Amino acid sequence: MIKKLVYGIPKVNSEAVIKQRVRKSVSSDYSDLFQDVAIEKAQDNGKPLLVLKRKHIMDGYFFGFGDKVGPMDRKGRKYIFWNTDNFTHHPTSDPLYKSFPFFIFVSKDLKKMYGCFTDYPGYMEIDLNSKNDGILTFKVLGEGFNQYIIEGKSIHEIVKEYLELTGDNIAFPIWAFGYQQSRWSYFNENEVFDIAKNFREKKIPCDVIYLDIDYMEKYKVFTWSKENFPNYKNMLEKLHKDGFKVVSILDPGVKVEKDYFAFEEGKDKYFLKGKDRKDLEGAVWPGRVRFPDFRNAEVRRWWAKNAKKYLDDGIDGFWNDMNEIAIFATEGDLEEARERLRNAKLEDGINLAGTLGSIGEIGRRGHGDDIVHLDGIEHWKVKNTYGFNMQRATSEMLQQENRRPFLITRSAYSGIQRYGGVWTGDNHSWWEHILQETVRLNSLSLCGVFYSGCDVGGFGGDVNAELLIRFMQLGLFTPMFRNHSAIGTARQEPWQFGPEVEELLKNVIRWRYKLLPYIYTQYMLGILNRKPLIRPMFLDYAREEAFNLEDQFIFGDSIIVAPIYRPNTQKRLVWLPKKAINIFNGNVHKAGWNIVETPIEHIPAFQIVNTAVPTMEPTEYVDMPKVKKISWRVFRTNQKSKVYGYFYEDDGKTLDYLKGDYNLKKVTIEDDTVTIETLNDGYKTMEREWEFEVVDARGNIKILKAVVGSSGEFKAK
Repeated sequence: MIKKLVYGIPKVNSEAVIKQRVRKSVSSDYSDLFQDVAIEKAQDNGKPLLVLKRKHIMDGYFFGFGDKVGPMDRKGRKYIFWNTDNFTHHPTSDPLYKSFPFFIFVSKDLKKMYGCFTDYPGYMEIDLNSKNDGILTFKVLGEGFNQYIIEGKSIHEIVKEYLELTGDNIAFPIWAFGYQQSRWSYFNENEVFDIAKNFREKKIPCDVIYLDIDYMEKYKVFTWSKENFPNYKNMLEKLHKDGFKVVSILDPGVKVEKDYFAFEEGKDKYFLKGKDRKDLEGAVWPGRVRFPDFRNAEVRRWWAKNAKKYLDDGIDGFWNDMNEIAIFATEGDLEEARERLRNAKLEDGINLAGTLGSIGEIGRRGHGDDIVHLDGIEHWKVKNTYGFNMQRATSEMLQQENRRPFLITRSAYSGIQRYGGVWTGDNHSWWEHILQETVRLNSLSLCGVFYSGCDVGGFGGDVNAELLIRFMQLGLFTPMFRNHSAIGTARQEPWQFGPEVEELLKNVIRWRYKLLPYIYTQYMLGILNRKPLIRPMFLDYAREEAFNLEDQFIFGDSIIVAPIYRPNTQKRLVWLPKKAINIFNGNVHKAGWNIVETPIEHIPAFQIVNTAVPTMEPTEYVDMPKVKKISWRVFRTNQKSKVYGYFYEDDGKTLDYLKGDYNLKKVTIEDDTVTIETLNDGYKTMEREWEFEVVDARGNIKILKAVVGSSGEFKAK
């Protein structure tokens, strides 16, 4: 159940909430959970400030907030929501790129739980009992905000209700679940072709190659470099014939340049304004740029029209970057820098460091005060939705054309799942970031974002062979499996560390494709049932052990993953809610705590007992119509156990699944019989052989086979 609390006078709309009718409530309705003890109005540098202080009745866990660093349990710390290009993801770095001001509270005795979404798109702080006095503090720069309290009997029910409030996930195309290779940058056509050639000649599966900022002419958006990509249409056509998709970066800054079409079309019409009501200018990659106002529907249509030119050329998707907005400097910043440094001297000591660190974007101020939107709204009131609306622009166009968007964004706000997915930005090649990305991706799932990923291998810094292997093993079990690294760092393509490492990484990627039927089934059923593909243990298992784990997660209904995030790890402790079998070596482990072997060849990943996982032979790239056989891995307690599994299929590229145009089959294994029912036959599939390897806890194996068509019921004995 969702109820709405209103504090002050909310005057801005974040556009996150789509549920039209939400019953209003008062805080006293939740006296068994919390009590509001103070609502204070004040001023902060001339802006209105509203502070709500709340006494929390009971101790417990606080999960959520999406893409934040630190522990999965968020209590005991203050969090800032002010989308910022912060490339140093240390354990206490805050704010980062995204704002998901939604948390789920669970009491220590696991009997009480609720969700809390504080909807305000400007500057906000939420303090979760940092002083250990039981006080939660909600502080916004503004005159008011809406807050939604979601009560439910389970965390999954709360997540479902949150999606009812902010909107369902839009499905990604099926090729988005293949392996993806990126680098800042592949600088020219020959380098792109060389990457593609290596994948195919080495028989390493790959679906996507990325183009970073250097594919453009002097970093000008909606252009191609004439020198480095003179035959880009031919390049894209050849890559497509070889099974590759191509995703290119989009940055919002439009270069100020006479006769440059995007600038000429947008000037004095589509761009954000400064205080003087003239187009705001700042410095980003192209130099002097102006920024589209994506809050405006006409601007979104203009942007989408130009993005469509890339799609017509053959680009298959976009990653939206630098959209916090990241601005290296404005004219005001430069004037301030000159003034501050005019009288600076070495004798200033530590004060000099403070002066340098407060100038421009380095000061993390975000230029909220400098910018006015076309509708007159000051930017500091809505800054956190800039990236949200940038992604929305292209997504709206694609959805109108019945095309699934491949769109990921660095900056986001609640509700972004309606338009695409996210990645976690500029992480590093640090061992600590394997665990940190595990926490971030699972926290994003709790905030309703079902397609997410990180820069596998690490973006900044130099990766080594062991770290790359372990990072790639995590990537195998994340929704988006993309290897990406920064200019000037060690190369991270699978073949960069010699033949032995290449073979190990090839095997990791082949496992991704082997599990594709399971991954896509679980993802799409999750879209339909509002359940994330990657999720914390406690979402499925409401037990004390699960609520205290952040270094394991569930991948679909049947697989538990325990990443390795330290070097030279020989063994690790794993908690299993039920008996399970290691999917790589077939070792069976008991329910409860287990010490498991962690050889470099594989990550600890376990199929839960009495589940059935569909797999296939790995292919060079995702092409389900060419898959002639589905192999099921069935693990059961004994012959009498009843086991269920599911297989989902659709066209993988349109939105027709929303009309019921998909095929869904339910598998039931009992005794020595497999029964296959067609639950939905809205999409006609090819006839295939299905083979079931049924293994019980004692190691007994039974092979069952059937030929399965598009509709009807089938049996295998």
